[in-house]
Amino acid sequence: MKIAMVVHTSYPEFVGGREHHVHYLASAIAGNSEVVVISGGRNINKEKRIKIGTYNRITIPMVSVKVSNNPLQIYRFTPGLFSLLIKEKPDLIHAFEYGSYTTDISYFYCLRFNIPLVLTVYGYQFRNPALKFLKIIYDYSMGKALIKKADKIFCPSDIQQKEILKIDKRAFAKISHQISCIDVKQFQGVAVNDELLDRHGLRGKFTLLTMARILPRKGIKFLILALGILIKEYKIENLKLLIVGPDCGELTNIKNMISKMDLAGTVTITGTVAYDQVKSYLGVCDVFILPSLYEGLPLALIEAMASRRAVIFSDLPSAGSIIKDGEDGLLVKPADSVSLARAIFRLYKDRSLRDLLGHNAKKRAELLDCGIEAESTYRIYRDIIQDKC
Repeated sequence: MKIAMVVHTSYPEFVGGREHHVHYLASAIAGNSEVVVISGGRNINKEKRIKIGTYNRITIPMVSVKVSNNPLQIYRFTPGLFSLLIKEKPDLIHAFEYGSYTTDISYFYCLRFNIPLVLTVYGYQFRNPALKFLKIIYDYSMGKALIKKADKIFCPSDIQQKEILKIDKRAFAKISHQISCIDVKQFQGVAVNDELLDRHGLRGKFTLLTMARILPRKGIKFLILALGILIKEYKIENLKLLIVGPDCGELTNIKNMISKMDLAGTVTITGTVAYDQVKSYLGVCDVFILPSLYEGLPLALIEAMASRRAVIFSDLPSAGSIIKDGEDGLLVKPADSVSLARAIFRLYKDRSLRDLLGHNAKKRAELLDCGIEAESTYRIYRDIIQDKC
C-alpha cells in the first residue's frame, strides 16, 4: 500500500503545527507502508526528493500569493502536483487542510483515478470580509464536492466538526475525532538551559512561556493585560514572559501594549526559534500558557504537557478532550484577562500544584503519542482500500 500525504508546506523547511503533525504521522505510518509526503518547496525551480527518517518527501515548485495583512496568510499554488501524483501512483491520498490548493488538486486526482481520499481539517477563521465571502463561495461549491468525495474526514475537535457539518450535514458518518499527536519521547527529560537563562535574564524569575503565531486569535493581548494585573494588583515583581513565535500581523499591537503598560523589562519577544530549541524554551519556563480565542488542539500545548510543564489553556470546546481543569492543567475563560491573572497567580503561589499538574499533564500527553495515532490511522487506510476493492 502506497500512501501519499499531501500538504501545501512541509517539515523541515516549515515548522508549524500542521507540518509537524504530518511529519510525526508519516514517520510512524512508514513502518507499515510506503509513505511519501508531497508539498510545495521554498525557493526551488524543480522537483526535489529527500529521505526523512522512514518516509520520502517530495517538494515541487510553489507560487505564493499573499491574501491579507497577515504575513503568513498566503495562498500557495503547486502547478506540478497533478502530474507528480500521476507519476507516483498512490493507492490512497491523505490531504491536510480543507481549502488549500493541494487538497483541491488531490480531490481532482482521486476523482479522476477513483482512489480513496482522506481529509484532515485543522480549521481557520478569517477576519477580512472579502476573504470571509470567498470562503462562503468555496464552501458551497468546491467544499461540498470535496466533503462528498472524502472517504474519511479527521477533525481534531468539535469546532472543526461543526464547521464541516454546517457545509454538509451528511458528512457526519464519515467524520472522526482525531487529536493531532506528537512524538512524546522527544520531550522526555527536558532540562534547564543555562544559556537561555542568562540570555533572557530569567534567573530568579517566575517565567511564563507562550509559543504561538502572533495573531489576534491566539489571545496574546489578554496575556499582556493579565501580566499588568499581576504586577499592579498582585504586586508580583519577579515575573518574566517569553513570547516565542512569528509575527502574523499582530506584533505591532502587542509591542504597543507592552510599551504603554511599561512592561518592556518583563516581556521578551523572541520571534521564530529553530525547532530544536523548542525543548530548551520549555525547560526554562515555570508555566506554559496558550490563551487562544479559537483553536483546535495545538501541538505546542501537547508538547508542553509532554515536557511535564503546568499549562494554562483557554476553556474552548476542544479543551476538555485533553485537559481536566485542576487535574491536567488549568482552563480559563477565553478573552478574560482577570481570570487568566488569577490562574497564573494560583500557580505562582503553589509550587506543589504546579508539580502535580505537570506530572499529570505528562501522563495525559503519553496517550497522544504519534505511534497510537498512526496505528488507528493505518487501520482506517487499510479498511478504506479494502472496501474499494
